[in-house]
Amino acid sequence: MIMLVDIDAFFAQVEQLRYPPLRGRPVIVGAGVIATSSYEARRRGLKTGMRLSEAKRICPEAVILEGCARTYRCFAESIFALCREVAPSVESYLDEAYLDLAGTERFHGHPLAAGARLKEQIRRVTGLTVSIGIGPNRMLAKMACKKRRPDGLNTLTQEEAPDYLFPRPVQDLPGVGHQTARKLLDLNIRTIGELRAVPVDALERLLGSPGRALHDRSLGLDSRVVTEREVPRTISRETSFHQPATDPDEIEGMLRYLSERAGRTLRELGVAARTVGASFHATDDGGDSRVRTLRSPTDRDSEIFETARELLRAMHTRRVALHRVGVSVTNIAPHVAEQGLLFDEGPLRESSLLKGMDAVRLQYGHSALVSGQALHLLGKLEQDEHGFVLRTPSLTK
Repeated sequence: MIMLVDIDAFFAQVEQLRYPPLRGRPVIVGAGVIATSSYEARRRGLKTGMRLSEAKRICPEAVILEGCARTYRCFAESIFALCREVAPSVESYLDEAYLDLAGTERFHGHPLAAGARLKEQIRRVTGLTVSIGIGPNRMLAKMACKKRRPDGLNTLTQEEAPDYLFPRPVQDLPGVGHQTARKLLDLNIRTIGELRAVPVDALERLLGSPGRALHDRSLGLDSRVVTEREVPRTISRETSFHQPATDPDEIEGMLRYLSERAGRTLRELGVAARTVGASFHATDDGGDSRVRTLRSPTDRDSEIFETARELLRAMHTRRVALHRVGVSVTNIAPHVAEQGLLFDEGPLRESSLLKGMDAVRLQYGHSALVSGQALHLLGKLEQDEHGFVLRTPSLTK
């Protein structure tokens, strides 16, 4: 059995816990857009990703906070530590964790009882509520969690899956994003049951390789395992500027810093990426994103940054301030050591240098070393042991 532990309205709930007068009031955490909001705000129609200007119009009484990544990180680490006392394998994300309960039945008893004890322990230690879903796989655990929240505890078995899934909107199926949903709705496929009726070969022709996975999920099937070291499909780092940015040095400094964080994550996972992307959002609501596929996979900061900078320069051609900028790497595969060309030791030297920098940062914190164009951020942004304190840490994945 798989258990999903999802922290209810994470950032907003932490702020309501820290400042009791906020309890029962609509609370928004974010800058520029909503990163998360309390359930009181959600009941008024506010949604994640909504611009704050629109949120203020819809709910003028909402309290807007920028948030504090360090505080949220402490709460998350405490909750995930309690999860590891329940299951030997825990896969954690920003505000949720998947637990594999296989083989723990004799120790914990029924999974519902284990979930109830874990909920109570989390509440006692941290003061926060979580919603827990339990199912035979990751997807059904997530659907069970969504069915009863906040502060819920629910199960969804394989036998119950068809009756629960088939009437639901196709957008509720994990893996169906905005573009996929648009394609399906154009074909008058509006429910998960209608998606189930489409032959798998037709779905693969329409959606490519994800078509088969969606067909399986429409049946309540999901073969993804819970693992501490899952290699993600995409690694992205993005943030908003403290103030709208027009200075090229500041913009490229942030781009360099985000590239370094993406590169370090690649190296920690022992993987490399073949595709690099850049994105931006301007103060006039304009924005764009582009990607470029490299000749060979890389985990080097300089190559990620140079590619992202070229993409950003090609997109950002108007004299308008930037509100947000981001870097992404995709097409991720296990890293293979570079052979290097004759008389070209640059990549090998950089890889050796990065290995040493990673070791220093692991011991003393990411802020121990600042390099390249990221030096332009010194004196402009506060730092802690984790690096620069970004204005919207909740948007920095």
